[in-house]
Amino acid sequence: MGILYEKVQITRELKRQMMIRQLLDRGIREYEGRSVYDLDYYTLRWLLATRKLER
Repeated sequence: MGILYEKVQITRELKRQMMIRQLLDRGIREYEGRSVYDLDYYTLRWLLATRKLER
């Protein structure tokens, strides 16, 4: 069970880094006064989805 948990965490972190890159490419560097690097996975996912809908 520990190996599965690690793989999920690694996958989530890779997705998080990809979302950060996409936000930076769109010129979004912070949200509510916090750097995108400090945001958690779910906040990043929400932020990226809402920005994609705006365009």
